[in-house]
Amino acid sequence: MGLDLPPKQRLKLVRQSLYAAFGFRGHVPVKIRDHPLGAVIGVSGMRVYVPSPLRWKLYKKGWRARLDQLEREYGVGQHVSLKPGDVIVDIGANAGEFAHVAARYGATIHCIEPDPRALVCLKANIEGLPDACAHDALIWKENGEISFFSAPERADSSVFDEGQGPESLRRAVTLERFCADNAITHIDLLKCDAEGAEPEVLEGVGAMFAHIRVIALDTGAERKGERTHEACRAILEANEFKVFDETVGKRLMTYGVNRQDLDKNEAFPDNGASFPE
Repeated sequence: MGLDLPPKQRLKLVRQSLYAAFGFRGHVPVKIRDHPLGAVIGVSGMRVYVPSPLRWKLYKKGWRARLDQLEREYGVGQHVSLKPGDVIVDIGANAGEFAHVAARYGATIHCIEPDPRALVCLKANIEGLPDACAHDALIWKENGEISFFSAPERADSSVFDEGQGPESLRRAVTLERFCADNAITHIDLLKCDAEGAEPEVLEGVGAMFAHIRVIALDTGAERKGERTHEACRAILEANEFKVFDETVGKRLMTYGVNRQDLDKNEAFPDNGASFPE
C-alpha cells in the first residue's frame, strides 16, 4: 500500500478484506493509497480524499452507510427535515462528507474548515457538487486572531492546546459576521463539530439565532476531556431553543430546535430526550 500505517491497522485492513469477501455484517472492500493530500480511499465506487489513512475505518460498510450514519448523528429525519433550497452551515466540516448528505436533499451547504490539510481534502471531495462551497474560516465568539492547533490525522484540530499539533495564528470570525459576509440570511441546519469550542461558536451567533431552525452540536468530551453540553444548553435555552441531549452511536450530541418552529408544528415533536427541567 505504501502507507505509513501501524501494524495493528494493517491487520485490521486484512480482516476487513476477509469480512468483505464473505459479506460479513455488511462490510465492503476498502482500498487505500497514498496521495499528496494525505490518502485517498476507494469505497463503493467513490474516491474520498482524507488527511489521514486512519479514516478508512469510517467506510467499512460503504459510502452510503457512512452518509446514513452522519444523517442519524446530526438529527436529519429526527430533529430536522431537509428539502431542496434549504441552507446548511457545517462548522468543522473536515473532509466534507456532510456535503454529500446535503446533496441527497438538494440543500445548499457552506462547509467551514479551519485546518489547511483537511480543507484541501474537503475541496476535492465536494468538487462537482453544485450547491456546496468550502470556506477557510475559524468560527469563534468574537472577531480577531486566535491560536489554532492542527491535528488532522486524528480529526482533533482545535483552539485548545493539548499538545496535539503545530500552532498557527488564525483569523477568527463570529457566525453572525460569517453569515453577513456570505449573504446568508437564514439557516435550516447548523451542524457543528468544533472540537470543544461549541459554546464559543454559539456565543458568536448573535442575531442569527432568530433565523436558525435547528442546531446540531457534537458535545463529546473534546474540551480537555470534558463535555460542553451544559454550557451549550444554557446558551440555546436563553435564545428560545428547545434542547435535546442524546447519544447516537458513539457520538454525544446536543440538538437545539427553534421554539418558533415547534410552535408552528414545522419541526419534529418532542421525543422525550430533552434535558430534565
